[in-house]
Amino acid sequence: MEINAAEVAAFVARLLGEGHALETRVEGAVVHLPESGLRVAVDAPDPESHGKVIRIPIGVNHPAWGEAFAWDQAVGVASGERHPVADAVDGWVHNVFPVFAAMAMPGSELAGRAHPFVIASGDRTADVYCGPLAIRDFGGLAERLWQAAAERPPAMALVQELFTGYAIPERPLWAYVYAARMPDGPRTEVTLLNGDSSEAFAHIADYLPWEGHGSVKSWVLAVPHA
Repeated sequence: MEINAAEVAAFVARLLGEGHALETRVEGAVVHLPESGLRVAVDAPDPESHGKVIRIPIGVNHPAWGEAFAWDQAVGVASGERHPVADAVDGWVHNVFPVFAAMAMPGSELAGRAHPFVIASGDRTADVYCGPLAIRDFGGLAERLWQAAAERPPAMALVQELFTGYAIPERPLWAYVYAARMPDGPRTEVTLLNGDSSEAFAHIADYLPWEGHGSVKSWVLAVPHA
């Protein structure tokens, strides 16, 4: 059964509203959160593997960013009776949205799932919000990898490197890092400000003590101080 962007947006709104007591309003494929001014937009879902896997572009906008959205590719995998859309949206709400909630609605339940800290380098300072990890174990991932990723998620390592070695813009930085070890070899994908930065930061998760096969995905939002 095919599902469109507006139907996914309605599901996002229901999970945020009924599941986490946030006021929501849906217009087409956009969910408005009046308390914070945040908007959540959903683009066309992309089913793969005969409908067993789905990718859903979901973006978040804050009024201070104009019309810019921070986009993520939410991935859902069917398991048992659970539809891949439910897996994708549930993962996005609990792992990605918290970084935006921590910035825009710090007293909310979902904001409590993010890890906020301040980073400084020279005369530059920013509030940083790291989201919970999403780890998929395809077989053999060691406990020490889980621990190392929790202590220093690859997205956190990315922000630390950016603030010590790069000239960064004076606007919020949105990034996510997907690092995996598959039977066909390692894979690292880095998305920074909605652009592919995988080649420049292919090393960013090399510190993880990989064993077996699996993936680690982490998200971060850094808001420079004025």
